Amino acid sequence: MRMEKTKITYRNWKIEVDKELTTAAYSRLRFSSSEGCDCIYCTNYHKNKEIVFPPEIKNLFDKLGIDKTKEPEISHMTKLESGLHLYSGWFHFKGKFEGKDCSIPLLNGNGTTLHLEEITSRFRIGFTKTVHNTIFDDKNELVQIEFDCQIPWVIDKKSNLTH
Repeated sequence: MRMEKTKITYRNWKIEVDKELTTAAYSRLRFSSSEGCDCIYCTNYHKNKEIVFPPEIKNLFDKLGIDKTKEPEISHMTKLESGLHLYSGWFHFKGKFEGKDCSIPLLNGNGTTLHLEEITSRFRIGFTKTVHNTIFDDKNELVQIEFDCQIPWVIDKKSNLTH
């Protein structure tokens, strides 16, 4: 028997989520993107996982059924002048949302850019209907949560990026 979808309001978004299906999908995922890669950038992200997500995001993910430790995708973007490292990644949940889609088409029609909402000075988030590399078999009514974060370099191996 299917459970009803849960309605959540988060900031300026109205979200409808099938928490049961979302939780089930993450429970089948054996490990996260950062655990499945042995590059220094993913290793650094993995070592920082406990500090990446602000409390309100952890709370939101709990309501959506997302396992914050199992990101499907993470990418190192750059080393910032502050010395912190900028990462971006995404999660998915089964459902839909009303409000601003963070994926903005470029004027030339070749691709998109992201406009994320600042949650803290080191964390931004957005929702989009554009879905990439998902853990879900059924892509109907699927939302991608885009995020970026700034984290310190905490592993012994040095990044070859300078600022």
